[in-house]
Amino acid sequence: MYPVGALVLTTVGALVVSYVTTAFERERVRDLFSRFVPENVVDDVLARAGEGLRIGGVQRDGTVMFTDLRGFTSFAESLPPDRVIEVLNQYLSGMSDTILDKGGTLVAYMGDGIMAVFGAPIADQAHATKAVAAAREMLWEKLPAFNEWIGLEGLGEGFKMGIGLNSGSVMSGNVGSERRLEYTAIGDTTNTASRIEGMTKGTPHQLFIADSTRSRLNDPPADLIDVGEFEVRGRQAKVKLWSLPDASPELRQDVAEPLEA
Repeated sequence: MYPVGALVLTTVGALVVSYVTTAFERERVRDLFSRFVPENVVDDVLARAGEGLRIGGVQRDGTVMFTDLRGFTSFAESLPPDRVIEVLNQYLSGMSDTILDKGGTLVAYMGDGIMAVFGAPIADQAHATKAVAAAREMLWEKLPAFNEWIGLEGLGEGFKMGIGLNSGSVMSGNVGSERRLEYTAIGDTTNTASRIEGMTKGTPHQLFIADSTRSRLNDPPADLIDVGEFEVRGRQAKVKLWSLPDASPELRQDVAEPLEA
């Protein structure tokens, strides 16, 4: 009986250790992933990840967003480092809240720039609609609020920003080593979104929406502006671009919020 009892105890002990280790690792990954994925999709992501708890690569139809704060680099050169970080955090906090609240996934901060994706890692048929709704809120609400704060702090008149949206096939997942993992989204859709954002510089528009995004909207808003067709580096065919107006308070009240279902 003693050998049998020892075997049972050893087996139970191994199972307990394995369970505790797995639970700890799952909680660690959950904490990491919840920093850039909406809370309501974290459990779903982990459930799909399998026993390895390493978010594997998936391919989704999604919308990629890139943003940039115009003139921030030169602005930062005139301030002490702690003040620069305070201003940057104030800006990123508001923009990040909008992205997450609209169902987007924060992929990366690049200085004052943001990369986000809608429709990945969890599939979402309304990804384009939600991305445009997020861009509208960022331009019409979050940026004016940030600029008002800048004025109250005596730091100037505020900033403009650039936003680029492009939709298509997106490959996403965790990349890196066992010591450091980062979630990312790669592919032609991502590259084109980045280049479209950069094309807003020197134009009267703060937002460029690729026609690939507009064609996926559940209900295209009536105030979309036809900007025209443009050559985008790395693509043979021209890309048709759209934008939204810089809204006055009166216009904000007249335009209905796009559907997000």
